[in-house]
Amino acid sequence: MDRSQLIETHSFESGVLPEDQQFAAWAAFTAHSEVGRPHGGPFHASARFWRLDGLLVSAQTVDPFSMDRSAAYLSATAASHFLVVVPRDGHSRFRAPGLDQDCQAGDIILANLRMLGRCDNAERQQTIAISIATSFLEAATGRIEVHGRLQRSPETRLFVSFMGALVQQLPFRPLTAAASLSRILRDLLANAVLSGAPEDPAPQARLPSLSARARAYIDAQPPGELDMARMVQSLATTRSSLYRAFRGDGGVAAYDRLRRLRRLHRTVADPLDRRSLTELGADHGFPDPPNLARLFRRTFGYSMSELRTQLAFAPIHNAAPTASAVELYRKAVGDLV
Repeated sequence: MDRSQLIETHSFESGVLPEDQQFAAWAAFTAHSEVGRPHGGPFHASARFWRLDGLLVSAQTVDPFSMDRSAAYLSATAASHFLVVVPRDGHSRFRAPGLDQDCQAGDIILANLRMLGRCDNAERQQTIAISIATSFLEAATGRIEVHGRLQRSPETRLFVSFMGALVQQLPFRPLTAAASLSRILRDLLANAVLSGAPEDPAPQARLPSLSARARAYIDAQPPGELDMARMVQSLATTRSSLYRAFRGDGGVAAYDRLRRLRRLHRTVADPLDRRSLTELGADHGFPDPPNLARLFRRTFGYSMSELRTQLAFAPIHNAAPTASAVELYRKAVGDLV
């Protein structure tokens, strides 16, 4: 395929610059935070990045550095995106008011740029980063208040695995795949954020809310077998009370349907699960394949077969670098709205 028809790979190599310019060139990629380093001398940074719809993906190997979203930067530089970092090796330390977290391979760090936060890498480290437009991600999650390392879950592990494969595949994907890849990445990240967000503990001596009890009840039901009459009786409540508790979700049935669709999305995206799509749908309480196909596409913007096909693409070879990486990167981040 002609390279003009592929998603473009942009590259940066600090080694081609004089030593006294290497760190400054790397720091110039970031406008929303102060970038520092623990010591002087040469600075190794090797990066590739790809611009998709509503987000930017990068893979880099970088010497020790820090990124500080301080009060001065928070007030001076608006940011309409989230920064998501997936460490491939080494250790990072993420700090914010009330947080001091050690992060390592397998973790996901969600830097909520509405908030103060600092990340320090103490050694040369490989990472994958995603800058994603706030509106694009929150369309799938609702307003995000999470900040820092996500709690590990099946959804976070799937996202980490997906990103490791994706950065190998992106140089060889056609431009026509950008929109669907963006939606798939966003939806997998949304599931990771929703599953990895810490739950607020219930105050002592206070019973769980009706909403919490109802969600626990729904989770315990076999997929597709939720019965409202039994639910009302089991929770000793009324239909109108349940409607009020789930008003923001479109009602109990809509909440349960979306919960099952998100779990089905995760299963379809799992490369180790090769059951038929019909079988997966039935296992998640969707026995009617045509109806499920309509629901899935309406919810996620693509079909189950498209999701499985996109994730099955295999890498071929390494991509060639391109010029003007700093300017292109900063413009791409600036365009995330």
